[in-house]
Formats: sequence, C-alpha cells, structure tokens
Amino acid sequence: MRPLFGIAFVGGLLFASAVSAQQAQQALPRALAFTVERDGALFGTHRLQFSGSAEDLTVEIAIDLKVDFGPITLFRYTHRNRESWQNGRLARLETTTDDDGEAFRVIGSTLPEGFRLQQGEATGPLPKDILPTSYWHRAALDRSLWLDTQTGRLRKVSIERLGDETITVAGSPEKASRYRVSGDLEMDLWYLPNGEWAGLEFMARGSKIRYRRSTPTTVALLPEGAKPAPALALAPQ
Repeated sequence: MRPLFGIAFVGGLLFASAVSAQQAQQALPRALAFTVERDGALFGTHRLQFSGSAEDLTVEIAIDLKVDFGPITLFRYTHRNRESWQNGRLARLETTTDDDGEAFRVIGSTLPEGFRLQQGEATGPLPKDILPTSYWHRAALDRSLWLDTQTGRLRKVSIERLGDETITVAGSPEKASRYRVSGDLEMDLWYLPNGEWAGLEFMARGSKIRYRRSTPTTVALLPEGAKPAPALALAPQ
C-alpha cells in the first residue's frame, strides 16, 4: 500500500501546486500602459492595472498629463479610477479627477434596481449593464450609452468599425481593428484581435491627443475570460 500512498501523495502535491499557481497568477496585478502624446509631443501616461479573476475583477486606472514651459507647469490633469467587476458587470466605481484645478468625484455601485451614483451628474437608477468610459476591452463597443468616469454624466454614442490596420505596439507592428466613436464623445479606438485595448486618438482643446500602447502583446494582461458581459436583452413589451 505504501507505493500507492506515495503516488497519491505526489499527485495531491502536484494538484495543490497547480491550484496555488493558478491562484497566484490570478492575484498578480497585470498592467496595461500607454504613453500619451499631444500634437506629437509627450503629454503623459495612462496606466491600467488588472487583478483578481474574470468573476471578481478589479481595474485601477491612473492618468497623469501635463504641459510644461521650462520650469513652469502650464497645464496638469490627473485621474484615478477604481472599478470592481462581478461576472462581467460593473459593481462599483470610484474616481477622482483634477482637470487643471477643477475637481471631480464619481462614486457609484450596483443596487437591486440598477447602477446608481452616490456622487456624479447622472441621477436615478442607471442600466444594470452600464459601462464606464475606461475602454479596456472591445466588448464595450456594443453599447450606445456610456458612463463618463470623470463627471458621472451619461454619454450617448454611435460606433462605426473602420477596418483593420497595422499599428505599432511596444515597438512592434501589430494588427488592430479601428473603430470610430461619435455623438456625445468623438474619438477613434484601436483593439487587438483578442479584444484588448491598443490605441486611442481624439481632439481636445484644439490639440490632437494620441495614445500609444507600450505594453507588448505577449504580456498576459487579463485573467482568462475577463471582459464586460454582453448587453442585457430588452425586457418584453
């Protein structure tokens, strides 16, 4: 019986090690980083950090932008955002923004009647499948209503797929799909074939802002299966 016990013991160790490794991988923060350009010059950084699992995902976002003239800072923008996702649905959102001296704060969470803001412009219950303007996965593009993470305002948008392009990601050419957003927000977004965010371009205050992804596509970014869940079907009339 001893050899059988030994085999079972080793098998148990291997299984426990595999589970521990999987849990450790899920717990390990994974970062997606962009350099941000304004009219071709360095403007700052945008960083997203993912932790947890597909069923219980936390996304932490940090945006830091500024324009200097010698030793003088002419413009500064900072944004901090923490999103909690449960089974692909936004469960809680908490953001703070300093837009060159103008402060914003948004706090919201899921309630039985829908998603509701405790702070922010939108009032009353919002759709249970509302998505924030954090853009981290292509699945967000199946919505026509987004929640602005800076102001808490609802944004109505239309999405048009422009086609596939080759863009530079972390110094390497990569295929990405380009989408145009119009309506309350206007921008172009790029996504990799696996749905990950790859780039962004828009106009702001007369300047062209461009996001260039500095995280290689080989980095294991999201826990397996992590993405916004499909839009909820409309209730029967």
